[in-house]
Amino acid sequence: MLIDYMEIPRYVVMGPKVLECIPDICSKLGFKGLGYIVSGSTFTRKIAEKVSGILEGYGIKTASAMVVGNPRYDRFLDEIRAIYTYAKKIDAKFVVGVGGGTILDTAKLISSWLNTPFISIPTSTAHDGIASPAISFLLRYKLSIYGEGDTKIIAPIAIVADIDVIKDEPYHMVVAGFGDLIAKYTAVKDWRLAVRERGEEYSEYAASMSLMSANLLAKHISSIRDKSVYGIRVLVKALIGSGVAMSIAGSSRPASGSEHLFSHALDLLSLRYGFEPRSHGIQCGIGSIISMYLHGGDWRRIRSLLLSVKAPVDSKTLGIDENYLIEALIEASKIRPERFTILSKVKLDRGRAEAILTETLII
Repeated sequence: MLIDYMEIPRYVVMGPKVLECIPDICSKLGFKGLGYIVSGSTFTRKIAEKVSGILEGYGIKTASAMVVGNPRYDRFLDEIRAIYTYAKKIDAKFVVGVGGGTILDTAKLISSWLNTPFISIPTSTAHDGIASPAISFLLRYKLSIYGEGDTKIIAPIAIVADIDVIKDEPYHMVVAGFGDLIAKYTAVKDWRLAVRERGEEYSEYAASMSLMSANLLAKHISSIRDKSVYGIRVLVKALIGSGVAMSIAGSSRPASGSEHLFSHALDLLSLRYGFEPRSHGIQCGIGSIISMYLHGGDWRRIRSLLLSVKAPVDSKTLGIDENYLIEALIEASKIRPERFTILSKVKLDRGRAEAILTETLII
């Protein structure tokens, strides 16, 4: 008997001033005991303090932790362990993440280790981890090196997306979120390829939801580019939809394919050579151009969509040396060899990789 097990958010609240809804959500979820709020040390810290004040005003005790490091550095794991140890010591009953990708990843990890519910309060649209049961590749990679790579990440039980908070984000975060969502076009193509050639399990519903998120962006480009309140709402909805699609599929397949492998390869090369990578979503946008080209699809449309929001589409605007891009394309298929994508079918040496990047106007 085939059994599908899905973890999806029970509550999603989005709009202006919805931080005020957090006590009501906690009440509906039956939370009792201490709430542990994880944030950054600057802007997100101020939001976290506001959340704490709101909860304390309703008689819900809170404690807090600040994340100051970066997954690129090994000492970041020590920081996460310290945050977890303190959460366990004070017997935190639920975790609230307030911030962007690194903050929410940390909060997800802590809640998973504690086996407690997690509430996601995003402060940016730079990633689709807002609603997903997943953490970043780089953090997973670091955890695997130190023998902690088997943790099953818990999806958020609730998402509180306050547009008044998110609308003040820098524009490059909008571009990153856009790139991460455009990547769904090629992620689904890779998934369907794996179904045809490897008999991999497939969810039509999850794939359709993922593609719907990408199509939603393509339909509302001007609003997103103008960073209007409506455009931000569209972007947040699409990001949440992508995260939920992963929960339905039980894997990252609907959202992550060969374009993500290219981005992951760049991240690893940045550790090896010491250059600064770009945001995950921005790198995935470039990867989507490559992937669509390899699939024989309309890669020029992907490029045009990215250009419409002023996203980088080549080595110069990306700010990464073309030699690193060539090497990343060669190395990408080795990142997750168990994940069958178009890169699994294409044999790449340096000459072929350089030719592909040249033909797609990336170098």
